[in-house]
Amino acid sequence: MAWEFVEQAFDALIEKALADNTDIAYEGHFTNEATWDIPRRFREAGYLIHLIFFGLRDTSLSELRVVDRAQEGGHYVDPITVANNYFGNLEKLDKYFNMFHTVQIADTSEAEHRVLVILENGLPTHAVSPDKLPAWFQSYLPSITQKIKEIEPS
Repeated sequence: MAWEFVEQAFDALIEKALADNTDIAYEGHFTNEATWDIPRRFREAGYLIHLIFFGLRDTSLSELRVVDRAQEGGHYVDPITVANNYFGNLEKLDKYFNMFHTVQIADTSEAEHRVLVILENGLPTHAVSPDKLPAWFQSYLPSITQKIKEIEPS
């Protein structure tokens, strides 16, 4: 019942923002095709859309953060859902990054977060050297990694 309420409230906020042409920001997982409908609708409505993506080196670190959050009173997420979110988000980001006007991808594996790339209209405007990209980035974001390699001077 709570999930249904949250879903209806979220859908109403999206519809209101589109109808009123107002800005909106939200956090979520983009693990399947349906989750990309909302950014796509805003793009088609003429919005400038921006994505900030926080990546991690592996699912184990993500699971540890879930445990920490749950101990602080937050909600728990089971390891299978964590893995589905982890891999699904990366797979879809690599497929749909061109949808956004800007994409900023940061590695949040360590205490000090590090911006790895900023893309504008699908092209890197700032990026760490390809040899400095973490393994998770190179493995699961091959299209974006290739874009970074293409701007690297020979």
